[in-house]
Amino acid sequence: MTTAIRRKIALAALIPVIALGCSQSGKSSAGRLRPGDDAPLGSLQRIDDNEEVVLAKVVHSARATVLIFWSMTCPSCREALLECQEVYDEYSNSAAAFFGVNYDIGNMQGVRAFLKGEGVTIPHLWDRGQRITKQYKALDYTFSVFVIDGEGNLVLAQYDHPPDLADILRSTLEKTLRVER
Repeated sequence: MTTAIRRKIALAALIPVIALGCSQSGKSSAGRLRPGDDAPLGSLQRIDDNEEVVLAKVVHSARATVLIFWSMTCPSCREALLECQEVYDEYSNSAAAFFGVNYDIGNMQGVRAFLKGEGVTIPHLWDRGQRITKQYKALDYTFSVFVIDGEGNLVLAQYDHPPDLADILRSTLEKTLRVER
């Protein structure tokens, strides 16, 4: 067997291994947060008034907390945010808390204008220094959403924008809100 044929066989054998280790966006799934993990809980500021929001307090007072990380530069993210808005509208009077966290920290005026123009009423937070965003591994993706139970555990860690996002959120919220603490 020639060296060239051996190389082709070795390369062909590696392709499934490489494919299994990558997410849909081509990023490695290593280091991602997963359901059951403790949720990173720090402080963020509201984009409308800079009031501090301590996630630990929110999480422990709500039965479910939804964090939506997104970027305005991504059309799919804007679409996903609007899907999250639909779910927020359905659950806004429940024991669930929703927050958007936008990556475009240098363009908060543009973010505010987009939210107002699209009728997005999900409260939005600003992550100075992107410390929390990095802890959620959200910067590696243009969109990600997390649902945290009242004990501070992740029950959903969704990276990227699946076609059935609203259904995934509804199902996760129904299960999480139904569980007695």
